[in-house]
Formats: sequence, structure tokens, C-alpha cells
Amino acid sequence: MVGNPSPIKWRVCYWIENVLVNLKPRSGKIGMNMIEIDMLFVRRIDMSNIVPQTNKTEMKKSTLLVVAAIVLLTVGSFFYFRSGTEVESTRFTEQNTNVDSDIEEQKPLNAYGKLDDSCDVKGINGGGELVSGSQVANLAQGDTINLRDFGVIGNGKNETVGFQKALNAAVGKVLFIPKQKGSYYLTRQLLIPSNSTLVFESGTIVQATDNLKQSHANFEALFRIQNADNVIIKGNSALLRMNKSAYKGEHNHIFMINGSSNVTINNVKANNSGGDGFYIGAYKTKRRFSENIKIRNVSADNNRRQGISVISARNLIVEDCEFSNSNGALPEAGVDVEPSLPSDIIEQVRFINCIAKGNNAWGFCVALIKADNTSKPVDIIFENCKAIDNKVGFTNRYFSEASSGLVRFIDCVAENSHEAGFWEVACAASGAAKEYNRCITINSNIGSTATDMYRQYAGFRISNLKSRTKKVLGNSTFTDCRAIKSSKNSRMDYGISTLDKASYQKVRISNFVSQGHDKKDINLGVKDFVSKEGISVIR
Repeated sequence: MVGNPSPIKWRVCYWIENVLVNLKPRSGKIGMNMIEIDMLFVRRIDMSNIVPQTNKTEMKKSTLLVVAAIVLLTVGSFFYFRSGTEVESTRFTEQNTNVDSDIEEQKPLNAYGKLDDSCDVKGINGGGELVSGSQVANLAQGDTINLRDFGVIGNGKNETVGFQKALNAAVGKVLFIPKQKGSYYLTRQLLIPSNSTLVFESGTIVQATDNLKQSHANFEALFRIQNADNVIIKGNSALLRMNKSAYKGEHNHIFMINGSSNVTINNVKANNSGGDGFYIGAYKTKRRFSENIKIRNVSADNNRRQGISVISARNLIVEDCEFSNSNGALPEAGVDVEPSLPSDIIEQVRFINCIAKGNNAWGFCVALIKADNTSKPVDIIFENCKAIDNKVGFTNRYFSEASSGLVRFIDCVAENSHEAGFWEVACAASGAAKEYNRCITINSNIGSTATDMYRQYAGFRISNLKSRTKKVLGNSTFTDCRAIKSSKNSRMDYGISTLDKASYQKVRISNFVSQGHDKKDINLGVKDFVSKEGISVIR
């Protein structure tokens, strides 16, 4: 090829012609692809290697042609990429506009209140995974169902059918329950399925009809979570209630969490039931217990039996809650942890920063009467809890000889109890252990009606019960506890007292302080023949 310029000229002209032909409109744009641009430089390098040095005229012409082609290609590429960027930018803007319009049309969340994740509220995304509360607020419209869409308006008429249809349709999504248009929503028992997230608007009231089934064999609750997993209820202070006077039994609860797992209930009021505000167990289910339950920032007032009953549970957290004014059916406690069967489970049960107030009997109660040699050890902690104006503040009752495990009270306070602030009743020394750490009773045996059949009148008491006598009481430790009398209406003969006619084992009292008592700080028996063996006092 050296010395033969004509083929070079022909090749250059042919290449430029092809380039110019390719510079045609593409959907209104001028341009070429990156392969063509790369080939331009490759071919230019090839030409510089083969152009003969002896033919300067041909070389100049070829060079001019190449430069012209490069200029045209550069300008064309500039307009190509610029126009392409503008189109993509426009397309992105249009997509954003569509997203914004979708959000504006999503009325259930924006029109009825913003969701938050104060209780780690979760929903189910399109992939079936739980998402956090902050993400729930951003779910697409298809992931949120409004109760209104099922014709349920809350006009005080029975709307059970529509309400249940909405619950069933909302599985894997969020069911938004707006404030009623009338006085309240009225419904029979509602079954909450697995993978449900309920969000109530503030001010919502749901009331049960007066004809729920009441028999022990077949009773109904207002909200029944049974054999279900992954249920979240965000209450926003919604009021859930019954007409208490319509019920004469003890099993018509507001919430019945039965044989279920991964249940979170936050910020609801469970009032005026024919049973408990909250029931947690596994009654007539294939499971032995409910598991991974979180109850936070709720209240239960004026319920017929209990504010909350814990029958069989593992990994239960009850935090920042108030249980008040239980009355009508025994035991009438704010909190009652009481297995019904030897096979029931009470493991990792925690009450933190809770209040029991004005209950007809006990503020906080643990009863282990059913435990036998087959029962699992219990694990219960009450921490920073307060019992105010109850018959008894905190009580452990009827621990069987075969019961095992540990019940701990940490930094708990009993105030204005009608009897003792802390009372152990008929708890066998061979049974589960009790520990009281930095607990305080203030003004126990308050009021003119205060009575004590055993004439102990103490802030802390250990005694038998005539109907449930144990031969040996004990397995109790009191550390850094205090009994305080500061009111004339309080009768506190003793800071801590043990009952006569009983033997004791493994009772340890250390650094106990009593202030304002009428007789003595520590009474280890009213009569001389009481056995003091097994009681150690470290001052």
C-alpha cells in the first residue's frame, strides 16, 4: 500500500460519506453510538500509519476531511447526549409527579392522622415482610384498608359483619379504623387473624353488644386473638368497652390473647368488661402458652374480674400501663398472674413501670396454687411498679410445695393500702422463691375500716390462711426495704411481721428500715412459742 495514495483517498472519502449518512435524525435527535466514535479514532490512527510521507497534497486533503468529520461528530454527539438527558430528566419529573399525586390521593393515612412508630408498629409489605412503623406511613394505597370501605360507620348499630370482613380483607395490610360518625361502633366478638395491623384514629370508641356468650365452656370477648401470629394494634387512645352491667360471669374480656405469638398492643383503653381488660393464656388451644407479647401504654379500668390476667405466657412485657378499679368477680385484682393448670407456662414475664390503683382486692398478685412436680419454674419480675389505694398492694398467694422458680419485686411501692402493702399468704417454704429489693410501703392499713384478722397491722406481712394452711412458710428475701407511716389514718404496729402458729424456713431480712411504727420494726411472732428458726435478720 505504500506509494499508492489513491486507495487512501478512496478509503477516507468512503468513511466520511458513511459517517455523514449516519448523522441522520433519531427520533428527532442527531448522534452516533459510542462504537462509531471509537472506530473514528481507531481508523484515524490506522490512516496516520499508512499515509505516505511523499504525497503531502493527498495527506493534507485527507487530514482536512478527517478534521471536518471529527467536528461534525463532536457537535452531533453533543446534541445527542444533551437531548437525551433532557428527555430522561423530563421522564423522571413525570414519574415523581405521578408518585406525588398517588400520595395525595391516599386519604386514609393523611386524612385521618399520621402513623408513627412509638411502639414499633409494623405492617406487612408486598413481599410478606414486617416493616417498621415509619415505613407503614409510606405504604402504597393498596396496602391500607379503611374500615369505611366496608360500610362500617359507627352509628351505634350492630356492624359485626362489616367489621369482620374488613379484618379478614386486611390480612398482610394495615386496617385503618377512623373515628365513628355517631356515638360508637357496636359489634359482637371480632376475630383478629394472623398478620394483622390495626390502627385506630384518636377518639375512636368500640363497644361490645350486650349479648356476648358468657358460659365458661363457650364465652366470647370483644377482640379475640386466637391461634394467631404477628398482630399489631396501634390504639391512639381508642376506647374499647362493654356495658358491664349486662354481664354476670368473669370471662367476657376486652382482649383475649389466646395461644398466640408476636402480639403488640399499644395505647388503648380496655374498660368495663364482663371479665378482664386483657387476658393472656392458651385456653383450649393446641399451644401451651402465648409467646412474645408486648403490652405498652394501655389502661384497663372498671373491669369485672381483672385489669389483666396472665395464665400461660412466655416472654411477656407489660410496660407503662395502668390497671384500676377492678370489681365484681373474684379475685378483683389489677394484675393477676395465676396459672390455671400445672402445664401452664410463666416464663420471662415482666411488668415495668406499671400502676395498679383502686382495685377492690389486690394491686399485683401472683398465685401458684396449681403448680405440681411437672410444672416448669416461674420467672416473674415486677420492676418500678406502684400499687395505690388497693386492699393489698402486692401479694404472693398459695405457692404450692412443688412450685419452683423466682418472683422478684424491684423498686416497687405500695401506698395507702387498706391492709398490708406487701403480703405473703400461705406460700410454702419449699416452693418458688420471692425477693423484695428496695421495696417501700407507705401508710398501710389505711382508713377507719382497716381490719386484720391476724392482728398484724404491718407494712410487710407473712402469714398462713385458715383455709389454705401450710406447715412451713418462707423462702423469702427482703433487702433494703422500708415501711413508712406518715398519716394518722394509717395503722402500722409493725414494719414487718410474721404470723404465730407457723414455722419458717429461708426467710432473710437485711437492712430493713421502719419509720413511724406504733410498736416495733420487726415482729417475729406475736406469741412466745412461735418458731423463729429459719428467720435471719441482718440490721
